Amino acid sequence: MGNRFTRRRFLAAVGASATYFALANTTGCESAERASRAKPATTNQPTHPGRVVASGSSGSSSRRGAWAFRSRPDLSPPAVEVSKKARATAPGYIFLAPQKGDAGQGGSLIVDNEGQVVWFRPLQETYGRAMDFKAQTYRGRPVLTWMETGSGEYVICDHTYHEIARIEAGNGYEGDQHEFLISPQDTALITIYNRVPRDLSSVGGPKESVAVQGIVQEIDIETGEVLLEWKSLDHVGLDESYGKPGEDIESTGIDYFHLNSIDVDHDDNLLICARKTCAVYKIDRNTGGVIWRLGARRATSRWALVPDSPSSMTPGVCPTAPSPSSITVPRSSRTDSRRRSKSPASSC
Repeated sequence: MGNRFTRRRFLAAVGASATYFALANTTGCESAERASRAKPATTNQPTHPGRVVASGSSGSSSRRGAWAFRSRPDLSPPAVEVSKKARATAPGYIFLAPQKGDAGQGGSLIVDNEGQVVWFRPLQETYGRAMDFKAQTYRGRPVLTWMETGSGEYVICDHTYHEIARIEAGNGYEGDQHEFLISPQDTALITIYNRVPRDLSSVGGPKESVAVQGIVQEIDIETGEVLLEWKSLDHVGLDESYGKPGEDIESTGIDYFHLNSIDVDHDDNLLICARKTCAVYKIDRNTGGVIWRLGARRATSRWALVPDSPSSMTPGVCPTAPSPSSITVPRSSRTDSRRRSKSPASSC
């Protein structure tokens, strides 16, 4: 599994600490004394910023679409209604990242199969939302991670729900929510969307316009140093895109790449997936060069992703066997509405 951590393994690892928190009536994910030097843990959050054990609690109720807790009136996560119970479901809890609205606070939320709140941490900002909420591994221990779009920061909480790191994109860029992956080397891999002035006449657009490129950054979690920065326009031309000027963008520019996911292959090089080129790229982690392309245009492999096929416009890709040539390309919800699109974490 590598750095991938299933919900079952995470919950098994934190079971003892969760019992302690429940009995002590305390809340987790507080700012820890030890925090990343890349971005100090914030101190403008409540003293107990948000762990709630609701199952079996007489002091909690779900009203008007949101939970209310007598012991924590400042917390109101949205209620989750289970309309149909299923049998033989996978073990573990369900990770959600609701957006703030009339139904309750936004933040990072874990519920059980009954919809009961297991743990909740509200957003610290009054705007934005939590994205890419999942369990990962950092320094050999299970952690919870997510990205906060309001601040553009990436958050790591340890197995006791305390915040241990908060990082952001480097070199003046603003991070994007599509991917926050902790690598086997305990570095952070993140996605960035960057507008660059570009002549789009070759793809049917205006001469003076912009192209949105994808940037991959690898960041030292402890120091915030950028270890690798890969830019799509340095390696992938506009002519490789199926996107059109003015499509999915609030201007005459072009979102030509649309970086969706990052993963680490078995040889420690990177696999990235781009929606608008319908392609997967293997990137040399040392030089940034493209080792191979798997895609509908300019493919360098025997296979191709055909536009409008079940695997095209795929949101994620990851290695599945001890062979660098074995990968999984999950189906896309864009071409098959009956199937849920998978992120790299779920597809692995």
